[in-house]
Amino acid sequence: MTLTISKISRRINQNWIIRDLSFQVNKGECLALLGPSGCGKSSTLRLIAGLDSPNEGKVYINDQDVTDIPPVERRIGMVFQSYALFPHLSIFSNLALGLKVRGVSEKQQIERVSSILSVVQLEHLSNRLPSELSGGQRQRVALARALLRDPHVYLLDEPMSNLDAQLREELRPELRRLILKGSQPVLYVTHDQQEAMAMADRIAVLKNGELEQIGTPLELYKDPKSFFVASFIGRPQINKLPIKNNIISAIRPESIYIDSNGISCKVIETEWLGMNKLVFLDSNIGNIRMICASNIKINEKLSISWDKSEELHFDATSEKRLT
Repeated sequence: MTLTISKISRRINQNWIIRDLSFQVNKGECLALLGPSGCGKSSTLRLIAGLDSPNEGKVYINDQDVTDIPPVERRIGMVFQSYALFPHLSIFSNLALGLKVRGVSEKQQIERVSSILSVVQLEHLSNRLPSELSGGQRQRVALARALLRDPHVYLLDEPMSNLDAQLREELRPELRRLILKGSQPVLYVTHDQQEAMAMADRIAVLKNGELEQIGTPLELYKDPKSFFVASFIGRPQINKLPIKNNIISAIRPESIYIDSNGISCKVIETEWLGMNKLVFLDSNIGNIRMICASNIKINEKLSISWDKSEELHFDATSEKRLT
């Protein structure tokens, strides 16, 4: 199975919210659509699901043009950020409802729902209402519903945005186990770059409805093609150095180190990141962020440096990477 988006564009009134977008999600691959709010991620998902129609371009599932096919006929397993569970139905009934609508016999409903509840490890909670489950458990029910469709493609729209940080980390490996075990392509929409890097085989970074860059997490981190990608991938955010000769220079906080012969700085703030500290520095070239393990204190004076080969350079007008 493959999912292919070919030059799709979507316009609302006179505003293009997606413009000439093309990419392919391969068999058994998870591709994350990453970008800030309003960049066109969820709109792209809606076009693929058939909940909206493109003004231009085509959507293919396993080489079949599904652009004009109704959503119910596309065999898509969709997981929403809101869970979309019926509050008055038990977990078992929530899952069985879709099978019932498709004409599956009651015996098969029981067998298939029981089997999928076992897969997501919720069989002991089948008679509970959604309100009686935790956020993580409700998300697993939503995943189970998608799995029950035996879909050709999985579409996940910020499925963990309603969960706290710890629960998101706990659910990530479970989500990969459930969704990425088969041959279906998976499109994962998120604005959280850490989540995208943890979940996806490749990441497509969107900006204003257009594809800025696509590649593996490491490729985007090591070889960003624009300053937008460089500043969006990696946390803390990359340092922007003074502009010279119409060039933007940048250096990542983790590439900076203390050097007695380097640039003089004063510590203006610190923030613990677990084993390391994020240090905010004031210098004669502006504010700089550095990550280090030292027990540095506010108002402390020190000198910093970095390997020039670690610098990234971009054209100041286009913000595209210079080679």
